[in-house]
Amino acid sequence: MGFLDTIFNLYDTTITQHLTEKLDTLERQCYPMKSLYLVCNVQGAALALEFNKLVDQLDNLGRMIQEISFDVSDRLDIALARFEAATDLDFIHERIELVRRPDISGYRGAAPLDAPFHERICDIFPAPAVPDSATILAADGSQIYPNEQWRMPYYLTNIGLFVYHHGDERKPEQTSLPKLVYHPELVRDKFNRVMSGRTIDALRTVSEMHELGNAAWNLRDDARPLIALYDNHLLFWVNSDVTGYVELMKKYLGGLVHLHDAGALLAGYIDNPVRSKTVIRLLHLLSLPEDEIKGDPLGSGDMEGLKDIDIFNIVLRPGDRSALMLQNSPRNLLYKKRGENYEIAYFYVKVSSGYQDAIARVDIPMWVARDKQKVNELHALIVSQSAMQGRNPYPYVLTRADELAVVSGKDKIKLEEMIRLQWRLNKPAIDPLVISPKNFGKQIARSQKRLHEL
Repeated sequence: MGFLDTIFNLYDTTITQHLTEKLDTLERQCYPMKSLYLVCNVQGAALALEFNKLVDQLDNLGRMIQEISFDVSDRLDIALARFEAATDLDFIHERIELVRRPDISGYRGAAPLDAPFHERICDIFPAPAVPDSATILAADGSQIYPNEQWRMPYYLTNIGLFVYHHGDERKPEQTSLPKLVYHPELVRDKFNRVMSGRTIDALRTVSEMHELGNAAWNLRDDARPLIALYDNHLLFWVNSDVTGYVELMKKYLGGLVHLHDAGALLAGYIDNPVRSKTVIRLLHLLSLPEDEIKGDPLGSGDMEGLKDIDIFNIVLRPGDRSALMLQNSPRNLLYKKRGENYEIAYFYVKVSSGYQDAIARVDIPMWVARDKQKVNELHALIVSQSAMQGRNPYPYVLTRADELAVVSGKDKIKLEEMIRLQWRLNKPAIDPLVISPKNFGKQIARSQKRLHEL
């Protein structure tokens, strides 16, 4: 009899102290779980998911785990050898120019910066000395999406801003900027449809960059360098399915201009960039004979399955950063056309708490990338910030900004209660939330179940 079978047989009889002791014994024998949660039926309601029927399927999953090889050492050896050999910048620039021709448009990998700002792809840069003083600010955001079941749908964005005065005895400054949007013309598109989640996400992103720019401008006379950290890629893009996408792109780029005017060292911090393969694609491009470089998408070739972090986890020591690079893409080209200062570059860095290391990708605009001193200051302060939170290697200011921005489930419920109160005060005869019989039935059924910890 399997572990889960035993659990459910015991559950079907009684939930007693004997069950608790039995579970503790089984946990110690079978699984290193700290606790076990069961959804207990109330008033005859059935369990939503019968876990005992998954036992055989989970066993099959375990056998597949045994059979699949996760060993990438052979491919990683190839990648590391090519990485160490990537020393000829002239050759690399020639390859990049080749794939930028109109008949070859499938390359979405890394590229070095133009001379004289370029760095060899294989070069490693240790952490510079940390500046004596600096002003470091961070922005993050969260949202509540509109619900069509409300008679007057609304959405909410909340932007958290945190300012840290490095090398100064002043206390950090913090604020949050919640915005409730409810006017029908602002919540619905031209077809009278409630705005999509993608549109709300884009509105929140633009607000984050806008408020980061405002904060940087207000702090432009404080200690330098002025660092502005943003918790995402800087290469923001919205497609035509997003309501008002053209205006949103203009506002986002306007936020970049505001930050540039304030003299801020802007950086987009991407924690654990597991999807990024730009360097792997560059190494594959460099390995191809010229006659094999064609118009088809150029992937990873014989290094398929590797990510950039696989390389940089090995070659970077704590505090080190990689060379500066560009992402070769039509979107980045459009940023460059907005102005050469707004093309987006990036580097990888290994941050450390002293207990744990992590690879992060740091996006920077060209007005930062082309200034060696600015890159060094940003590099040093990111490494310093990531060592401030005990065992967690993550910039302190971004953690605090997230805490200010997050809208919890309890917050959402409280806001709904306050909105219902406004309806009772102004339209007491109308229920503001129109719930379908189907959803009402779900609420009734699900409200009868409680979560018990054994």
